[in-house]
Order: sequence, then C-alpha cells, then structure tokens
Amino acid sequence: MFFKKILLNTKRNLLNIFSKETREHSYRCENLTSIPGIGTKNCNNFYEAGYMTPESIISATDEELLTIPGVGISFVKKLRKTLGRL
Repeated sequence: MFFKKILLNTKRNLLNIFSKETREHSYRCENLTSIPGIGTKNCNNFYEAGYMTPESIISATDEELLTIPGVGISFVKKLRKTLGRL
C-alpha cells in the first residue's frame, strides 16, 4: 500500500512536469512557426539559440541564422524572399 501510494505520487508529479514542458513547447512553436520554414520540429533550435520571437529571427543577419543547427542557406533565402513580398 505504501509503495503504491509513492508510485502514484511519482506518476502524478512526472505527468505534471511533462505537461508543463509540452505547454511551453507549444507556446514557443506557436510563436515561431508563423515564419515560413520554421516547423514544430526545429522551432526549439531557434528558441535555444536565443531567437524567441519572429522579430528576432527576421532582424538577424544571414550569418547569425546559419549558426543555428538545422538552418541552411535555403532557409535563409526562403526567409529573405518571403520578407521581400511583405
């Protein structure tokens, strides 16, 4: 009985932790995926590199963007082309 109670409490705590992380990740991605070329898979790379808003990504230089894991010249070209249309 005692161990069952500990296991249930541990399970609840873990679910709360993962739920909180999922909500934070969703907010990050919702904010950054408004930029063409940034999807839910790579939005964390931008966030962890310090680009937490679309504006920060748009104002970054090509060289700065190319230092982010998963970002290549094709993304930078697509971003600049899209911004040229706005």
